[in-house]
Amino acid sequence: MTVLTNDSPKSRVNKSLPVLKKNYNNNLESDYTEKIEELDKNFSYQSNSDCYWSEPQQSILYGTPLYQQASLAQKIALNHLHWLGSYKIVADSEMEVIFYNTITADCLRKANKDYEFIANLLAHESEQERHHIHCFYKVNYQTLRSLIGAKNWLKADLDNFSFASSNFQVLPYLLSSSANLIGKIFLKQQKQNYSQNLASKYVDQSISLPNTSGFFNGYSGNRHQSMRELLPVGWASSPFLASNFYAVRYMANLSLKNGEFEIHKYYQKLRRNNQFIPAPTQISHYHFLDEAFHTTTSLFMGRDFYKYLPEPSAYEKIIANLSVLQIQYENLNSLSGIISNRFESDRNIIKFVMKILQSPVFDMSQKEAIYWLEKCLCYEHEGFHVNLKIHNHLLSSLREFLENLDYLWPINREVRLMVSGGSIENALKNNIKGFKNFYRTIEKD
Repeated sequence: MTVLTNDSPKSRVNKSLPVLKKNYNNNLESDYTEKIEELDKNFSYQSNSDCYWSEPQQSILYGTPLYQQASLAQKIALNHLHWLGSYKIVADSEMEVIFYNTITADCLRKANKDYEFIANLLAHESEQERHHIHCFYKVNYQTLRSLIGAKNWLKADLDNFSFASSNFQVLPYLLSSSANLIGKIFLKQQKQNYSQNLASKYVDQSISLPNTSGFFNGYSGNRHQSMRELLPVGWASSPFLASNFYAVRYMANLSLKNGEFEIHKYYQKLRRNNQFIPAPTQISHYHFLDEAFHTTTSLFMGRDFYKYLPEPSAYEKIIANLSVLQIQYENLNSLSGIISNRFESDRNIIKFVMKILQSPVFDMSQKEAIYWLEKCLCYEHEGFHVNLKIHNHLLSSLREFLENLDYLWPINREVRLMVSGGSIENALKNNIKGFKNFYRTIEKD
């Protein structure tokens, strides 16, 4: 029989709870969401169209030979398209967060009455995410129509902006096989803790997940179905795995902060100099402040909360590690030479870049567009080095966080897949292969 000592997890007061309560109260007292709503209500692209929304470095094609000779108007358009693409990904990720907040809140509420306030905290954060999403889509829609003139991009070609590809060809098989095996062995044993939202959808039925390509579902949108079903069922099955979701959510928070903090600083610079501050820059600034509360929730839920719970089972440790491994595989596997703060291969955004080159922004012929596409994708240039610097900054932040999670395998604690993806040489090889495949499709047409 196990004897609980004064140092045993079950006997200790969960010291993360007071911090979470304080963070919740601070969030309730803030008005950043309301400021975003007001900016959303009054947004007009034409009133914000002739200036940068962030530093020029945060522009599509920045550092490429084409960017060097682009006109000021073209550079500003590329800056706006970068904002648009970034916040399309953020909106997708926040739709996923709403889903996962809900199922983990149900799990925690059911596990312990002391966690009821956490469920309320998460419901409030989800409501804030809904306002964020609406704002991002309004800005994106107007921007896209003004620059490109196509109505259907937000649900079609723009999705390619966030697609990923990977060199780790063995991982999909391993992740899928592990998911199937673990599901068969363990899932039926976990029913007593499942979120009520998943109660009727255990092992034998499919789970309705958000149809998005954000950080949690994977930018590629190609996560194997067994993994897509296993992880939410896992995250909803126990307080420990709910905590693991918030560790993953903190990884997403860090990824967002990695880019958004630069816009926040740009906002501050404009304000100090009494310069006009574009509405999208203000939206990013207030979103950065709003998300700081969410980031604090993720940090204490993901890093500290689980340490006051009973020791996790083998099943729980495996699911937790698979989740972090999957996040690396889907979102952090390469470098981009086209888009800063993007850590996937450029191969799957080739069509998107081609459309920009042939859009009114550049108005190129197909032959001209192909020429510049190859120049920007297949040869080393400043854009790759800018991305590598940003990559290494995020890598350092992720390592600092993940080394605190004692249940992680070394491949996750050391973020080894992301390390492997930080190679300009490999990025160029992938781009060359992707460009050749794309060019063959053009020749056939």
